[in-house]
Amino acid sequence: MKKSSVIGMAFLAVGTIGMFTPAFVSHAEVLDDSDVGITYALDQYVASLDVKEIKEEDVTTEEDTPTCKYPEFEGKCLAYVEEAVNVRAEPDENSERVGSLPVHGIALVAEKGDTWTKIESGITVGYVRNDYLLFGDAAGAYAEETCPKVAKVNTTTLYVRAEQNENSECLTMIPEGESYEVIPQDSDVDGWTYIQVDSDIEGYVSSDYVDISYGFSHAISVAEEEEIRKQKEAEEQARLAEMTSTKRQEVVNYALQFVGNPYVYGGTSLTNGTDCSGFTMSVYAHFGYGLPRTAAAQMQGLSSVDLSAIQPGDLLFYRGKDGSIGHVTMYIGGGQVVHASSSTTGIIVSGIGYRTPCAAARVIWD
Repeated sequence: MKKSSVIGMAFLAVGTIGMFTPAFVSHAEVLDDSDVGITYALDQYVASLDVKEIKEEDVTTEEDTPTCKYPEFEGKCLAYVEEAVNVRAEPDENSERVGSLPVHGIALVAEKGDTWTKIESGITVGYVRNDYLLFGDAAGAYAEETCPKVAKVNTTTLYVRAEQNENSECLTMIPEGESYEVIPQDSDVDGWTYIQVDSDIEGYVSSDYVDISYGFSHAISVAEEEEIRKQKEAEEQARLAEMTSTKRQEVVNYALQFVGNPYVYGGTSLTNGTDCSGFTMSVYAHFGYGLPRTAAAQMQGLSSVDLSAIQPGDLLFYRGKDGSIGHVTMYIGGGQVVHASSSTTGIIVSGIGYRTPCAAARVIWD
């Protein structure tokens, strides 16, 4: 408080004293006529405050008030972790887990305590230990140092150039609304932003035509985690199915190259002659699969599959006149099979209905 302010208060006090002295001044404190001057009243009031001399440097002005270096982080926090931190329903480590806040995950501070902070991020609301969070300017400094940045194009079409000048070679053009990773540069590129377009192209764009922001992530709820897990599982199954399908097709393609070669009863040579079970056994042996020698043993030794669900590479079995399994073919898709048929025809492709199969078995499973 400045001295002028004190004096002003003193004037106010004197007026107040003048108005209310009869009610508040005791008999011993009643002033005589010589003491009633305004100067004396002021001196007495100031002395009663025991105010020390106020130095100019002690006065805090509005301009002196500390400001936040990173105002965009006021009321927010950032995950300070290597991978992710759990978000709990209550401020207790044994409380139900409601989600997770990943590295560079940002959140609104709903309520900050001494040990736990209630956060809001994405659709997740819950508590995180303060040990794993940074707040305000600390969060801003950490983000500036470690968080990836993203450049979003804010013009219809933007040239990506090899160097930071308008006359440099145009590497490609990128459309409005698309976002690209900003690559930090050691040298000064004032007015230009260096971005990663894809695995093949990096280049400079004018900073006037991109909006730069941090590449923050948000908390992931338990429900979202489950959806992500299911999606990854489905993608993995699809990948494996594609690999399996590719392997099946490789088997079929390999088998088809022997069409036209001779049939030899008891033979196993794909080039010099083989019978039906020798044919399927030798084809699969090329890919590292060991099959029994006879058609009946192959049907018994392999896992069966419904005839309505056969896939390329599956084996189809047929009964002989005596009712026993006497022939085997390989399904190649499109309602066709390849097989070592007879000494007359050799290895041929036939329609699946040339005979009625009684069973099917699979060698390569998903």
